[in-house]
Amino acid sequence: MKHLKLLFLFIISFPVLSRIWGKITKLTFPALLIQKVIGFYASHYEIDMKNFEGELEDYDSLCAFFTRKTDPSVRPLKNDENAFLSPCDGVVSVLENIHADVATQVKGKTYLVSELVKKELPFEKGFWLATIYLSPRDYHRFHVPVDSTVAAHIHTGWRLFPVNSLGLNNIDRLFIRNERVVVKFKAENFTYFYTAVGATFVGSIKMNFTENFSDEWVKNDVKYSQNDELGMFEMGSTIVLLVPEEAVEKPMLSQGEKIRAGEPLFLLKKS
Repeated sequence: MKHLKLLFLFIISFPVLSRIWGKITKLTFPALLIQKVIGFYASHYEIDMKNFEGELEDYDSLCAFFTRKTDPSVRPLKNDENAFLSPCDGVVSVLENIHADVATQVKGKTYLVSELVKKELPFEKGFWLATIYLSPRDYHRFHVPVDSTVAAHIHTGWRLFPVNSLGLNNIDRLFIRNERVVVKFKAENFTYFYTAVGATFVGSIKMNFTENFSDEWVKNDVKYSQNDELGMFEMGSTIVLLVPEEAVEKPMLSQGEKIRAGEPLFLLKKS
């Protein structure tokens, strides 16, 4: 059975399948069928539209519905200068304080953080690592946790394994093997890394500051305010955050808890 699972995961991890699916989700015709698919999807995942703009019938493609925006009059994102906010909706599947080049994927599986972010870092000084899993029902846009500047980014990885429990429990070094965009941010007093990890049937990862991705580090100088939209997944996936321990007073929740974009993830130390 395990061999069959691995074979299945290996087959569906090829990006071409996810690219095809991405094109299908952008279809707007036949409109009646598209509306039925959107309705089924919303019903199956029990998506409450009261927090989002418009009604189901206002979305002309499945991709448009996946990437729906929140209604700011119902669900405003509130700034908090004392906190490092969650960039997205999801479950904090891993929350750990690390002092070596190793992070938890799931119980019994680890990976090298330096390979994830494509940087050698002073791990002995300590970092907080938070992995947030976005399910298919979640809000798929992601935001900036604290006033900061995009200093550089890199696009790397070439597979698209699922990032659900099936993938995480069966594929070694999944986050390192999957396609991802790593963003190096400079806040006022610290530098942090923000990794958007793709997954099976994620049509693409969009970043608002660039359309040009490279497998080498590219320098940037784009300023963002806290809670500004950074980009979106064209379906659910995962974000991994790496924040220096010296900048964090304490986490504001525990591993396994749900969180929403704009809610406090870490209390920051006062400068």
